[in-house]
Amino acid sequence: MRGLRTNEGAKFEKYFAIIEEEARKLGGVFFSETGEGRDLDLEDIEVCDLGGWLVPFDQVDEFEALYLGRKDKEIWADNRWDDMYIFVDYILDGNNVSVKFDKYEYDTQIFEEYEAEKEAGTLKTRPIEELWKEIELNDPDQ
Repeated sequence: MRGLRTNEGAKFEKYFAIIEEEARKLGGVFFSETGEGRDLDLEDIEVCDLGGWLVPFDQVDEFEALYLGRKDKEIWADNRWDDMYIFVDYILDGNNVSVKFDKYEYDTQIFEEYEAEKEAGTLKTRPIEELWKEIELNDPDQ
């Protein structure tokens, strides 16, 4: 099974086949890096959200050599691969499992803004107690 570095078992491979088909429709191959949670073991399929790279068909062989060679430092050092990093979320509809690929651009934007403020020295912080009071968490008056 292309896109996996380890043997995961038949139930997970059934799920990964769904991911492979969706990746193919998008013009590439998905290479899994991390489990992102929401693990669910159903009767005949095992699912979870994943993070990894959706690599276009014309670059798959080059990426796969790095991936299978466990050359993660080289992968992360090349911004070209960074742009291909994506998340896969499963969707359950009754007994049907489908997947959605998502870049989570908003989350990335928040992180980039935080890093830019930190680097510029304009990042503002405050005591956590102020936030708790603002959201009425641990408020003794309640």
